[in-house]
Amino acid sequence: MNNIQGKIKIKDIAEKAGVSAGTVDRVLHNRGNVSEETKKRVKSIIAEINYTPNLYASALASKKTFVFRAVIPAYSSGEYWEMIEQGIRKGAQELIDFKVSIHVHYYDQYNQESFCRTLEEAISYKPDGMLLAPSVKPLTLQYTGQLEKKGIPYVFIDSRVEEAHPLAYFGQDSLRSGYLGAKLLLSQKKECCDVAVFSFFHPGQVAANQISLRMEGFNSYIREKEIDCRQHRATLAVNDEKKNELEMKRLFFENPKIEAAIIFSSRSYIVAEFLKNNNLNHIAMIGYDLLEKNVHYLKNNTISYLLAQRPEEQAYKGIKALSDHLIFKKQVSSVHYAPIDILTQENIDFCLGF
Repeated sequence: MNNIQGKIKIKDIAEKAGVSAGTVDRVLHNRGNVSEETKKRVKSIIAEINYTPNLYASALASKKTFVFRAVIPAYSSGEYWEMIEQGIRKGAQELIDFKVSIHVHYYDQYNQESFCRTLEEAISYKPDGMLLAPSVKPLTLQYTGQLEKKGIPYVFIDSRVEEAHPLAYFGQDSLRSGYLGAKLLLSQKKECCDVAVFSFFHPGQVAANQISLRMEGFNSYIREKEIDCRQHRATLAVNDEKKNELEMKRLFFENPKIEAAIIFSSRSYIVAEFLKNNNLNHIAMIGYDLLEKNVHYLKNNTISYLLAQRPEEQAYKGIKALSDHLIFKKQVSSVHYAPIDILTQENIDFCLGF
């Protein structure tokens, strides 16, 4: 039994323990129907020879199929959620040989009923695991509670809901992200400054958990540093260009002392376009997410900084976490904060192909 690990086989362990290969396999995979005495004997031999089963080979040989369901917001081409789906597809491609299929369900992020219907549908298929981009906290907790009762492991991406119990979370620390946005925007301000703070509105929408946390982090920096700051808040409408134009004219032209702006959404390009078209070049602006439209305004210096969170990587790692847990029986750590990438005109060409 002094062979290198690569040559040790289950039948070798079985021979030394005086049991069948099937018994060793049941002990390795904790499948039951083995006496405690036999378990101890087999585990003792496994520890003695430092045997590690080839989980990948076992998974490839297994006849079991796995079905994952991913629930994310619907999107148009070029939007943030398209990058999330690219990460899901990448993970699915890598798991084809392990008999894993992944089905994506889309909900209207501005409609609570759509979120509920979509999750109910996904849960009704009794998946082996679920990847979920949370919506508002109470609804998210309602459905994650159902998943937990049914024993379905789930992974959060993009936004974390503290009271839930996911297998893992992949995404930004939204509080720190908002705090960093305030630091970049306001740390050099020596006197009272006026800041435009933008949010989006859609009929039926309740503020998204991630946006609320970013706003909380932003305000915590202002309180902590005791910054003399007047916030001018404006709400923009989803898919209503005329209304947004009027709202931004009202905000900036009625408050000419505004010298900084932040928008906690991937739609930063909407505000940036207005600033560019109206020659408001003196206003420093913080935006979020590495969309091509946002990158355009970062490159021409209308957006001062973009804070990015690697959405493809979040989704890809979320799928991998489900497979590690369900297929390869690996331990999965619970919180995986994505780096908060600070992108500028000077370094954007080195990031993700832009």
